[in-house]
Amino acid sequence: MVDKMSSYSNSTTGRRRLITKTDAEEKALDKISREAEARMRVKRETREQARQHRYSLLEKRVEVRTAFVMLQGIPCQVVLVVFQEEAEVYRQDAADKVVELEDRFQQAMFLYSQLDNEKSALLYEVDLLKDDIEEKEVLLQQSNRECRDLTSEVKLLKRTIEAMTATQNYLKAEIAQRDHLIHVSLSAQFLSL
Repeated sequence: MVDKMSSYSNSTTGRRRLITKTDAEEKALDKISREAEARMRVKRETREQARQHRYSLLEKRVEVRTAFVMLQGIPCQVVLVVFQEEAEVYRQDAADKVVELEDRFQQAMFLYSQLDNEKSALLYEVDLLKDDIEEKEVLLQQSNRECRDLTSEVKLLKRTIEAMTATQNYLKAEIAQRDHLIHVSLSAQFLSL
């Protein structure tokens, strides 16, 4: 039987994800299956023993009645009627058992259906969580990339600022030297007058 819930569409992303069972799930399901099979085997053996016991009781009754009838001289037709009545009782008992087993089977199928629905719902939730984690991982990668880009820009701006500061200091020194030369030149002109 193919598991119909092995994959499904995620309506929000439109992707299909293959559902895989974990080892723990497999082991748990195997254990549950083995235990259920063991219980069913014990029940089958018990029913078979009860059936054999009823058959042996029925055969003994037929033998006893046949012997009793032969001793009393009752015609075989009467024995046949008694045997048919007992066989009918046994058939009715077997039919009741079949109905009981069918009821149990229906209950088991209903429980299996419920468990399968719960499993499918849980697998769907797990799938949604996996999708959410994947989306968050993508966002984290984008954030890391943006952070690296911004860090590179900051380093470039720092170098630019350092270069501009050095240029500014150089120009300040040049201006100061020029002002000093102008001042010296003006002082020399005033002294020469």
